[in-house]
Amino acid sequence: MLNNLRRIVPLIIALGLIAYGGYHVLNQRAQAQSTALRGSGSIEATEVRLAAESAGRVRDVLVSEGDTVKAGQPLVQLDDAILRAQRVQVEASLAAARGAQAAAQASLAAAEANLEQLRAGPRPLEIEAEQQAVAAAQGRVNSAEGQLAQSQGAQQAARAARDQAVARFAQLKQGARPEQIQASASGYEQALAAVRVAQANYDQIAGNPDAGRRPQAMALEQATLASQAAKANYEGVLKGATTPELDQARAGINQAVAGIVQASAVVSQTEAALTTARATLGAEQARFDLLRAGARAEQIKATEAQVAAAKAQTEAAAGQVAAAEASVALIDTQIGRLIIKAPSDGVVLARAVEPGEVSLPGGALLTLGDLGRLSVTVYLPEDRYGSVRLGDRARVTVDSYPGETFGGSVQRVADKAEFTPRNVQTPAGRRTTVFAVKLAVDNPEGKLKPGMPADVVFGP
Repeated sequence: MLNNLRRIVPLIIALGLIAYGGYHVLNQRAQAQSTALRGSGSIEATEVRLAAESAGRVRDVLVSEGDTVKAGQPLVQLDDAILRAQRVQVEASLAAARGAQAAAQASLAAAEANLEQLRAGPRPLEIEAEQQAVAAAQGRVNSAEGQLAQSQGAQQAARAARDQAVARFAQLKQGARPEQIQASASGYEQALAAVRVAQANYDQIAGNPDAGRRPQAMALEQATLASQAAKANYEGVLKGATTPELDQARAGINQAVAGIVQASAVVSQTEAALTTARATLGAEQARFDLLRAGARAEQIKATEAQVAAAKAQTEAAAGQVAAAEASVALIDTQIGRLIIKAPSDGVVLARAVEPGEVSLPGGALLTLGDLGRLSVTVYLPEDRYGSVRLGDRARVTVDSYPGETFGGSVQRVADKAEFTPRNVQTPAGRRTTVFAVKLAVDNPEGKLKPGMPADVVFGP
């Protein structure tokens, strides 16, 4: 019996020590948890405000508030009708430049052939054919000169149309002049007088069964419509120009400017054609003279110079083609920038425009929340302010995912207290002072969303 007690007593003592150690560890953990630094806030996303680079009318908004978007997804489409019209005009200039390039290449080939023939010597049939070629080249020069005069006239007309559009816009913006108001008022009064006369004439035959089919009824209807139109004109003059009218006048200016660009391109094309035609005429005439007189050393040198000039024209034409192609590419870039796309994955937090509105350069169209960069801001009392450092880790929990913890790290600690009373004199009063602490929150699976209430426990 004594031996059994000797074996049992050490076992009991060991179990007691183990129980005491476990109690001490659990007690320390409970105390640590009760003293752990905590805070509450709400999940916030990094906001990205999207804006247009230039002014334009919004044609379509493809997303709504709360929608989730992917990087590169089109969000807002601005009106690109003017740019597309300008692209058509630039494409016409490109086609003209390519035509000029083909003509320059043909002139070069002709000059090179002329040089070869001069070196080989003339034949009677060649002389006769060259006479016809000179006549044909002269006809092309005459035709090109007429086309140039016509295109220059069209250019002047386009400039006049531009001036008229500018004057029209200025007149609309300034408003109606007194004499215009007086004229529209007089027209309205005359229209009302005509209605009274037509009504009196109709009243004389109103009792007839076929009164509605008689000329007096038609005259009364026409006079009434005319008075309504005169009234609308008078009220419109008094009211002044509306925004759509100003937009239409501004569009007229843009259209007139585009007409000048197109007319200038045609002038450049006809000038190039005339230059080519004159060069061809000169080449044909020189070739004919050489054929009649026989090739001389200086003539061969002159033809060689013509070949060099034709090569230069060919290179210049190639440059015009490259410039026109660059203009097309530039307009395509501008058209592409009228489509506002999502810079990254996120959610639409705010929508500031609707279809039909006019956006200004730099004006916010949409506000996106970047779900890849979430944060939460909590407020700590002044007496715990020194417990937090930049980079400290924390555990974040939300009601939507009970039992799941998200990692976080201290991103910013405020340098200035908030919600502080005006007069803080005592230690008890200073404990009401709080400091904002912003933490970056890990969201690898995209579960967290802006606005979710969150609790933060500082510590690993």
